Amino acid sequence: MSSPRLTALTQGDEQPGRRFRWLQYVSDIKAAGFDVQELGSRYSAYAPPGRIARGPWFAYSLTDSLSRVLRSRSSDLVFLQRSLIATLATWERFIRPPFVMDVDDAIFLGSRGRSAGAISERARVTICGNEFLADYFSKFGTVCVLPTAVDTDLFAYREGVAVDQVIGWSGSSSGFGYLHHIEDAIAVVLGKHPRAILKIVADREPSFTKLPHDRVHFERWTPERQVQSLQEFSVGLMPLTDTPWARGKCSYKMLTYMSVGVPVVVSPVGMNTTVLGHGMSGFAASTRDEWVDAVSLILSDHDLAERLGRVGRRVVEGHYSRYVLAPRLIDVLRRQL
Repeated sequence: MSSPRLTALTQGDEQPGRRFRWLQYVSDIKAAGFDVQELGSRYSAYAPPGRIARGPWFAYSLTDSLSRVLRSRSSDLVFLQRSLIATLATWERFIRPPFVMDVDDAIFLGSRGRSAGAISERARVTICGNEFLADYFSKFGTVCVLPTAVDTDLFAYREGVAVDQVIGWSGSSSGFGYLHHIEDAIAVVLGKHPRAILKIVADREPSFTKLPHDRVHFERWTPERQVQSLQEFSVGLMPLTDTPWARGKCSYKMLTYMSVGVPVVVSPVGMNTTVLGHGMSGFAASTRDEWVDAVSLILSDHDLAERLGRVGRRVVEGHYSRYVLAPRLIDVLRRQL
C-alpha cells in the first residue's frame, strides 16, 4: 500500500507559524508513513507595507496561490496554514477535499474576518491553537485543539539561574505595545534593583520614554542565538491586554521561557492562565504593583526562581513538547483520510 500524500500550503518561509506549527513536525509526519511535500507562498501571504507595492504583490501572490492549489490536488490530504492570502478567502474553494485548516491567531477579527469562517466551513477539521479559537471556529464545523509545540531538544533546560539580573522579553516588534503597558512597572523594578537590566530580543530596537537608556539592552533576534539569549534571562515577561486578539494568542513566548527553565511573569489573559494552571512556573500580574512585586520577588530569591524554572520545564515536557503534540497531530491527519 502506498504512503498517503500530504501537501502543506504554508504562508511563506519567514512566517513563525510555519516554523512552529508545520516545519518542526515534518520529520515526525514522515516517520509516521506520510509522503510529504510543502508548497509555501513565494511572495508571502502578507501584504508589504508600502501602498505602491501592494498591487503587484497581490497579483503575484494570487497567481502563485492558484498554482499551489492546483499542484496540491493530486494529494490525499492538504494541510492549510491559516489562509492562502492573509485576511482573504481566495482559491481555498478549489482545494481538493479533504483538507485541514490550522489556526494559531484570532484571524477572524477585523473587517475581513468572515473570510476565516468561510474557509473553515470547507475544511474537514480546523486545528486550533487554543480553546478561545476553537470556540469561535466550532460554529463552522469540526474543531480540535492542538497547542503550539515547543521543541524541547532545541529549547534546552539550563541548570541553575542566570548570574545577572536580566528581565527578559523576546518576540516580534509588533508586540512592543504590550511592553509599553508595563513600562511604569519596569521602571520601578529597575529603581529597586540597581543591577537589573531589561533585555529585549527582537527584530528591531524598542523605544521607551520612562526607562533609563543604559538599563535597556537590545539584541537582534537570530536563529543561532534564539535559545542562548533566553537562557540568559532571570525572568521572562509576557504582558498582554485583555482583548479578543490577545485571547487568541497561543502563549508560545511564555512556553519557550519555561522550556529553558526561566520563571515567568505574565498577564492572566487567554491561554496564559491555562498554562499557569498546570503548575507553579511563575506569577500572573495585572496591576502595576503586581508586576513590580512578582518580578522583584524572582530577582531577589534565587531558590524560588530555580524552583519555578524546574516546574516550568516539567509543564512544557508534559503538555506542550513536540514529543507530546506530534502524535496528536498525526492522529488528526490520519483520521481525515
